[in-house]
Amino acid sequence: MMPINTSERSSRRRKKWRTILILPSSAEKNILKLSLPSVGWFAICGLILAIPFLAGAGLWTYSRYHVMAEQSRQLKIENMGFRDKLDEQNKKVEYLSGELLEIKEKAGLIQKFLGLKEGDTDGRGIGRGGVEFSPDRIQRPMKEPVSQVKFSPRRQLHASPGLNDQRSMDLHRLNKDLESILGTLEERQERLDTMPSISPASPRECWLSSSFGMRTSPFTGKRQFHPAVDIAGSKGTPILAPAKGKVAFAGKNGSLGLSVEIEHNSSFRTTYGHLFQASVKKGQLVQRGDVIGYMGDSGRSTGYHLHYEIEKDGKRVNPRDYMMDWDENNLVLAEE
Repeated sequence: MMPINTSERSSRRRKKWRTILILPSSAEKNILKLSLPSVGWFAICGLILAIPFLAGAGLWTYSRYHVMAEQSRQLKIENMGFRDKLDEQNKKVEYLSGELLEIKEKAGLIQKFLGLKEGDTDGRGIGRGGVEFSPDRIQRPMKEPVSQVKFSPRRQLHASPGLNDQRSMDLHRLNKDLESILGTLEERQERLDTMPSISPASPRECWLSSSFGMRTSPFTGKRQFHPAVDIAGSKGTPILAPAKGKVAFAGKNGSLGLSVEIEHNSSFRTTYGHLFQASVKKGQLVQRGDVIGYMGDSGRSTGYHLHYEIEKDGKRVNPRDYMMDWDENNLVLAEE
């Protein structure tokens, strides 16, 4: 192998370098010479060429960042709007659900009141008559009367914004109509509950010994007005309240002896005289059928019997008209 001399090696090494001469503008200044390997010059050129690209890429990235930031901000705004709408829809659903629940409850109460079974739509059972003058009072699922009901948070949704569409208003109006109907039925039931409707003494154990109106007095033998009916029976026969009411008097009352008076409502007031014993006190509340005393002959009496009076709007009326469990088969010994 032929050896390579030193001069050839230097020549090859110099070929790998590139030199730039920078000539001065005047002869007094020195010539600037810059020598770098070929790789270095390629790197410098590549860097110079890459600067515009990198700058453009940076500007594009900065621009995209701002666009994406703006889009993110818009999405957040839209998301908040959707959330508000969803909350509004949830409130509306809650409101409608509450209204439907109230309507269902009220419809059930009205069905019970009218004697209808669930799903009965043919009208049978409405307006029924018979001996049962007043059914048991239907209790509403709340403690306060209609006029004093305090609205729950669910009911307060009625005044919430965004619930004024026609369907919600129609549903609310239907609920109010049912509330009005139910209130009317309750008022009617209250009137029925406080109106005398049964005999104060069992028709199977007693008999009518003296009627309402003109009669011959057993004490004077003269014709005079008798403002009550006399119901005769055995001593100690239970005396029943013919309707719901409040005891207005319980004690001795002249010729009536031991007596009880019950105020039922603004129209009706009943009196029970000649009792052997009273089992209620003044101010006590009673229900139809409660025992208020026992038959006796206290006061001015010719035997064991009950003196039974009814006042309607301050005037005495015939109690027989309000003894609906007393029919023609019961024993009547009174003068008509």
